[in-house]
Amino acid sequence: MIWLLIAYHFLFFWKVYSNPFSVARSELLSTFFPSWIHLGRGEKHDVYYWGNYRAHPVLSSYYPIHRGPSILGNLLGLERAFNLFTWTSILHYLFCSIGWFLLIQSWSNPYVALFGSITLTYSAYNIKQQPCIAYTIGWFPWLILGIVKGKLLLSSLALGMVLLSGYYPIGLQILVLATAFSMSMGENGLWVLGGMLIGLPQLILFLKHLPKTIRMNKHDDIGKVPWWHFISVFHPIKTSLNGVGYWEMTYYCGLLAPILALFSTSRVWPLLLVSAALMMGFLGSHLPRIPARWSFSFQFALGWMATSGFNNLCIDSTLWLSLIVLQAFDLWWYNSKLIVTEPYSELPKKPSFAFNTPLTRYLETHPGDYRVSGLPYPLFTGHINRIKTLGYSGGMQLKWMAKWRGDTNPNGTGEHDWFRSNHDDPSLDRHRVLYAFTRKRLDWVGTSVHNLYKNPRLAQRSPD
Repeated sequence: MIWLLIAYHFLFFWKVYSNPFSVARSELLSTFFPSWIHLGRGEKHDVYYWGNYRAHPVLSSYYPIHRGPSILGNLLGLERAFNLFTWTSILHYLFCSIGWFLLIQSWSNPYVALFGSITLTYSAYNIKQQPCIAYTIGWFPWLILGIVKGKLLLSSLALGMVLLSGYYPIGLQILVLATAFSMSMGENGLWVLGGMLIGLPQLILFLKHLPKTIRMNKHDDIGKVPWWHFISVFHPIKTSLNGVGYWEMTYYCGLLAPILALFSTSRVWPLLLVSAALMMGFLGSHLPRIPARWSFSFQFALGWMATSGFNNLCIDSTLWLSLIVLQAFDLWWYNSKLIVTEPYSELPKKPSFAFNTPLTRYLETHPGDYRVSGLPYPLFTGHINRIKTLGYSGGMQLKWMAKWRGDTNPNGTGEHDWFRSNHDDPSLDRHRVLYAFTRKRLDWVGTSVHNLYKNPRLAQRSPD
């Protein structure tokens, strides 16, 4: 039945495979794709945006299936490179579904394995644009499979790939869930040591970098899931509560999932309750930082119970297949749309147009060794055009950088325009900020590009 999983995967992501540029928007276009191009160039340091590039796990710098294609991507044009980048990411969902199928088939029949594989792979919280999330989730079933089969090499490799993939809010949950599986089977846990050794390159850099960032010792409770939102177990709803978009609060597993869960003999129901309490912020909000991210564990528990309930049904194969088709259609109808977080995302743009504008053409010929403030979407990182920016301003930014910016938000403002919250400051000169793109009128020298200004204090010393 593997061929059915392959067919369903291409059906689920048909819009992405047939038109990859339909997802050329949001963080995929502005952050992850440019950073992937930069990684493939092999430059030791990132002078454009991230600084210590490899210390940011979400960039998957050491994940081989991310790093290898990035080198090839630099040999292609932007259009083909984006196709390669996008397809590499979403193929991890096929990899994930095959892993779940093999795991569930080891204790049940192919019908149950097919149902469980589709449910556990294509439930709502899993469907994300961010490659690091797709990579991390993709290795989860293989980690459990290695533990169940007693294959130390497989479980160690899978955990190592989870750590190198870099989305630690989910990676932490996967580690906890896998440890629970291991303990229930009386395993010795050597896979943890093996996985940690594989993941060391990323872990060491991250742990050395973390104390230098504003994230250290900063906690908040953004993204709590309100009690009434659990109605989305039965029907998906959209929300942007507390500034957190739909993708952080969705966990729809299909209408059949909560019904079949009633027939479950699985012992994971305490996980369902605990993760729900964590999502609502009842048990603390520190692991992970955004409580809504515990939706992943909640969704897994519900999907696992539904699979167990499906296994316990005493029905003929025709009805089994009918329920599988109904579940597959339900998940496709609702969840395939989540790969684009509409209406919370920008309109799609082909990379060749997005990174070739009057602004980029001007800056590519003028700035030299200077920096630019306020690059607009999707040019934030400056990677594609090799334009130096003011640097990363999110939740993992360095403390000195946040202090310089006057950024007191524990999550980082994410603001790229210095003049949106600051006045002209001589410190811009020390950091060689020659240009500023802003919609505020400045006393700086105007340029031929609308809203782009030149620092008059540096203008005489810079090449024209």
